Amino acid sequence: MSVFARKEDAPAFNFILRVLTPIVYLIITSTILYSLKLDHLVQDFYLVNVYYLIFRLIFNLITGRGLLLNWKQQFIFWFLIIAISYFTYSKILIEKKNVLPDFETLANELWIIVIIFLYQVFNKVDLPTNGTEKRKDRYLHAMYNSFSGKYGDLINSKTQNEAYIALIYAVLIFENFNRPRAARIIENIRFFLTKKPHTLGVMQFYSNIYITNQESVELGAEKIIYESERIVEKYKKGKEEPYGGGYMLGYEMSEIYNTGNRYSSDIYSLWDQIMQKYYSSSIEDFKKNVIKNGDLPVT
Repeated sequence: MSVFARKEDAPAFNFILRVLTPIVYLIITSTILYSLKLDHLVQDFYLVNVYYLIFRLIFNLITGRGLLLNWKQQFIFWFLIIAISYFTYSKILIEKKNVLPDFETLANELWIIVIIFLYQVFNKVDLPTNGTEKRKDRYLHAMYNSFSGKYGDLINSKTQNEAYIALIYAVLIFENFNRPRAARIIENIRFFLTKKPHTLGVMQFYSNIYITNQESVELGAEKIIYESERIVEKYKKGKEEPYGGGYMLGYEMSEIYNTGNRYSSDIYSLWDQIMQKYYSSSIEDFKKNVIKNGDLPVT
């Protein structure tokens, strides 16, 4: 799951992966249990996938990812997984002799060919991303409103630069997504038990003392502002070529809080979305102002 809308390049594969993987798990594990003569553990084995779906739903809800779920699609997946799990158990897994496949007849091979053919056909279908984009947009809007309500005054007291503010929110939303409240509670417990430096708070600031969510945002914002000003000052002095400088400026700022190509790319994308949605300029405007004019967009 991600906060970004990405095109689904292999819809048939993804559908099969999501629906049939739990079924394959049942078949493999039941075979192992039968081979170990633990037949009694296979009784009502389809319930394993029911528990799996319940635990997965609870996890997504307590981590605040409910807005990112396509509920209609989820209901379809749940229905198919439970139905196929029960059918597989009642018709195959319930009897030990039925677990291993029978390849003595040609019909089995013919059906395998048909399934592969249909898979290849459906895997070439391009599905629209409109629904995914709307869910991502709702999630971003909800998180931005929530964090601006909680920490907006604090962030605005540190800087009036729109680009810096948007970058702070991008990091804040992204860190909260990857470390939801439940995970942060475990981190706090671990910190008190080990007394070792740890990333703490909603903004995941690395600290050797305990800090609250508010303090993590304050320290994280200060770090982003300080490093941003240092990087911008370097580019304003003309140490980089205009095109390369403009391109690298955004990605260098995206790496302020954490390194790694995937991290900086996601932060850059989220930063740009926030700039365009909630502020008067875009990242491209910001980079052009820095490189060409040395000006910064300030409210």
